Amino acid sequence: MLVTDVKSIEYQHQVPFVVWTFWAGNAMEGNRLLSFQILQQHIGVPIFLASPQNWHLLELPEHPFHPAFPYLSVVHQSDYIRIYLLHHYGGAWHDIKATEVSFAACWELFEDPEVYMIGRKESKNGAARVHDQNGNWMPDFYEDLISVTAWIGRGGTSLSKELLNNLHLLLDENLEQLKKYPAKHPRERALKGNNFLSRSIERVKNLFTGRQSNYPLPWTVFGNLFHPLNLKYKAHVSIDLPVNSVKNAGVYHR
Repeated sequence: MLVTDVKSIEYQHQVPFVVWTFWAGNAMEGNRLLSFQILQQHIGVPIFLASPQNWHLLELPEHPFHPAFPYLSVVHQSDYIRIYLLHHYGGAWHDIKATEVSFAACWELFEDPEVYMIGRKESKNGAARVHDQNGNWMPDFYEDLISVTAWIGRGGTSLSKELLNNLHLLLDENLEQLKKYPAKHPRERALKGNNFLSRSIERVKNLFTGRQSNYPLPWTVFGNLFHPLNLKYKAHVSIDLPVNSVKNAGVYHR
């Protein structure tokens, strides 16, 4: 079931009984549309599809979106929205990917106030390739982390507060660069590495694909910020989110 009125969302154990998801491209079609239809059929929880047409309904007057938001790529706007919703609302997040499992029963885990988030174990190659403040390399701790593509979270926790604060710090640091070089492509990312030749080749490729070579943010903004905090607060993160027997219910989503 799709919901369009935020005020109609019900709560279970102080957590909104809703799955937030996001779409800002052209109308869904093909396997992406099929994935969304299958998600609606199986997830067992009302879905709110955030988009440029309705995200003003989610923006709280006392907590406006960061001024960098309009300059972000669609992918990074999705990262921003999911962090904003986690902290200021709570509820589930699911990328627009097919699933064969229901999340409905998971809200019972929030009866324990010490549970901040519920997710499924991260894969060996899925951890963000960053260090935390203690020098821990996230891929070495992948077994302690949850996947970034689907989870349920309690709003207003110390984890969500740090996550949003860190995101805003990142955007503060890059605001002027983003204003000067806003995203031109939905899947923008900063050039990788320090090798002059490889960066030059990437710049040429960007010319042909319509990308902004001076865009300052890395591809994995959400994961880079979330996984270090996931490790820090692992005692408050359940790994009991149901898992598909086949990834994305067997639907290739691109």
